Amino acid sequence: MALEDHLTPEMQALMTRAQTEMKQENWHDAAESLTVIYETIATFDINYRLVTALFMDEQYQLAASYADDFLLNYLEEETDFRMLVALAIQNQNFVYAQQLVMLWQDETVQAAVLSDIRDAEVRAKTTMAATFQTIARQFYHLSDYSIMEQRDRYESARHLPVDEFIVGARYLLVDPFAIPIIRATLLEDLQKLQVAEPVQYRWLDDEIYTIALNQLPLLTDSEIFEEIADYLDEKVGQDDPIALDLLAQQVRFELTLLYPRVTEVVTDPEGWVDASIDQYYERRNLSEMAEQRKWHETVRDLTTSFFEN
Repeated sequence: MALEDHLTPEMQALMTRAQTEMKQENWHDAAESLTVIYETIATFDINYRLVTALFMDEQYQLAASYADDFLLNYLEEETDFRMLVALAIQNQNFVYAQQLVMLWQDETVQAAVLSDIRDAEVRAKTTMAATFQTIARQFYHLSDYSIMEQRDRYESARHLPVDEFIVGARYLLVDPFAIPIIRATLLEDLQKLQVAEPVQYRWLDDEIYTIALNQLPLLTDSEIFEEIADYLDEKVGQDDPIALDLLAQQVRFELTLLYPRVTEVVTDPEGWVDASIDQYYERRNLSEMAEQRKWHETVRDLTTSFFEN
C-alpha cells in the first residue's frame, strides 16, 4: 500500500503539492510543505524527502537535525550514507563526518568518503584559519572554563579538522583539571574515530593508563552494558516505562564515566541495577557490595553535578 493511501485528503493534497515542488526543483517550498507533513507522519519516507529538499535548499544544519531522527536508515544504502556525510561536511562537522564513515563496512567507499572529508578540511583550513586557531586554543585549554563553557567549547571543537581534534583530545585526556565526563566523552569520540595508536587517559582514580581503543568494543556493544540494560528492562520496563527511560539514561552516563574499566568496578551488574532503582524511588539500599557502592556513589555524584551546572 502506497504512503499516500495512509494520508488524509488534506495531507494527500499537501503531498501532491510537495511532489510538484520537488519536480520543479522549488526546494524551499517543498521543504516547507514536507515539514508540515512530517509533523503528522514521521516516517523515514517523509523524512528522506524532507532532508533531500532541505539539502538542495542548502539548509544543511536543519537537514542534518532531521536526518538524525532516522540515522540507522540512512546507513543502509550508499547514496543515503553519502548524503548524510555530505551534510556533516557542509556543516563543517568533520569529527562527526569521520565517525559516520567508520560505520560503513565497504573499505573502498570508506576510503573515497574519507578523502572527501580531508579535501573539505584543507579548504576550510584556508578560509577559516583564524577561526580554527581560536577554537583549537579554547579546546586545548578547556579546563580553564566553567562546566557550561567546557560543554560549548567541546561542541565547537568537533568542527575542527580531525587531526587537530585528536591532538587536543590526547592532551585533555591526561589533563587533571578536565572534568571526568569530558575525558570520558573524548575517549568515546576517539574510539568512534577508530584511532589506531595507543591512547593515554586519566581515569577516576587519577591514575594514567594506556589503551588501544581499536581493540575494545564500544561501551554500548559490550556484554556488561547489555547485561545491565536487560536487568533494567526486566525489573522496571513493564511497570514504569518512564522510570526505565530515565534510569537507562542515568546508567548510560555512569558507565561512560567508568569506561573502559567498567568490569573492574561493576562486579555485580544486578546489584548495580537494584541500587540504581532504589535510588530512583528514594529507597534505602543495603545490598550493594561496599567497593562497588563506593564507585557507584562517585559516578552518581559526578553525574548530578554535571547536569546541575
